[in-house]
Amino acid sequence: MDHSRYSKLAGEANAAQAEVRAALRLVADRKDEADAKTRRWLGAIEAFRAAQALVYPEALRQVEQGERHVSELDTLDILEFLEADPIFHRSGYMKAKLLTELKRRKLGRHEAKRLKAIIVNAVGKPERREFRHYCRAAAAVDDAGFRQELRDLQRADDAGTRRRATWVLTALGETGR
Repeated sequence: MDHSRYSKLAGEANAAQAEVRAALRLVADRKDEADAKTRRWLGAIEAFRAAQALVYPEALRQVEQGERHVSELDTLDILEFLEADPIFHRSGYMKAKLLTELKRRKLGRHEAKRLKAIIVNAVGKPERREFRHYCRAAAAVDDAGFRQELRDLQRADDAGTRRRATWVLTALGETGR
């Protein structure tokens, strides 16, 4: 799947979630389905669920709905979703599951290179709930070049980037600077 498609769909899910919040602020009685404001809110919830379901490719949707286990997913599908890094309601939970699964797998050289790039990319982004899973997944691709790249990020201008690089290195057992 095209990364821009993930971003577009995540944006639509985020917009639908914003509509749920906006509609809820107007609702006086959540149980009064005769009220137009309540119907708007209920419709917004349905639209949000539909938009959210579209962000995931079929295999990830099945994992989200409990129809399939994350261990059944193809490594390339997992990497593609993590590379796209769509951000929407509950996406951090899915990314945490995917990163935990990748840590358990024996990755080929190309797959490991992609995971390293995903982790380095996450270091440069604002902190999100799943970041600790990026730190843990780093162990699956640990090598001298990867550690050096993280050490270089410890010298970045941005304090958050420096902190996150340190967290990954700490997860890899490196102490001190």
